Amino acid sequence: MELSKYIVKARPGVLGGKHEEKRPLRQLSALPVKRHVFINRDSHPEANIYVAIHEAKDLPSPVPDYQVPHCHNTDEFYYFIGNHADLTGLEGQIIFEGKAHKIIAPACVYIPTGAEHEYKVTKGAGTVTVLFRECGYTHEDKPFDASKGEREFAKYAGYIFPPDVRPTTEIKYHTDAAPGVRYVFVDGKLKPEAGFYTVVRSVENVKPTQANYVDLHRHNCDTQHIAIGTGPELSGLKIEFQIRDEKVVVESPVGVHIPAGTPHTQRIIEGSGHFFNFVPKSNYNEGLI
Repeated sequence: MELSKYIVKARPGVLGGKHEEKRPLRQLSALPVKRHVFINRDSHPEANIYVAIHEAKDLPSPVPDYQVPHCHNTDEFYYFIGNHADLTGLEGQIIFEGKAHKIIAPACVYIPTGAEHEYKVTKGAGTVTVLFRECGYTHEDKPFDASKGEREFAKYAGYIFPPDVRPTTEIKYHTDAAPGVRYVFVDGKLKPEAGFYTVVRSVENVKPTQANYVDLHRHNCDTQHIAIGTGPELSGLKIEFQIRDEKVVVESPVGVHIPAGTPHTQRIIEGSGHFFNFVPKSNYNEGLI
């Protein structure tokens, strides 16, 4: 079996690329964040998901606005992770309908289809993972309705929330032999209307002797993983995947697409960083066969 069809290394996000003809950006000489594209129509058109990371470090002061007000034809999520051990250390701002809301990592920002917004990182260092639920997402430049932003301020503020730290054993086929800390960024408990599950396992100095902690299992839907390390260019984390009967070791920054019904398991085997899992269900167990 050719495992390479499941795996893709992150690529630099280049404006004007094949599937990035138009983006909601202001005219700047350079973006204050570095974009790394993991999963999109180029890498896995069948995945029907878009995942990129905005890497923030050495930010200018003040950080200029780099988006224009816009909305999308699908739900979007931002996952803010700072460069400290507890995921703090990064701040940002999102404007919903002309009203600014502060973001302090670690945090999830849920942006429902059609919600007018613009965002930026403002302080610190870390990463913002950007996920769209459709790989062929589009955007529409759209001016803010300031009166709506004022009137519905509390609703929009509720789209920003911290992750939960939870035990691994709340999900099937997993044990607490897993390394690091498990952060649930969004699921049916945190934001029921999102209908999406994202977990981040944050680890430090994992050794190759790390025991297995996930049994072979299958999902009734496509799922994805991405791995980012704390080293240069998001390097520094190694993951061993078993897909059907074959094993492969991948190194960050990398994305892995697991089609529905595919037996698989995974194990962080070395390094420091963050390991994401995305499931298009309100909770992980709902997506299992």
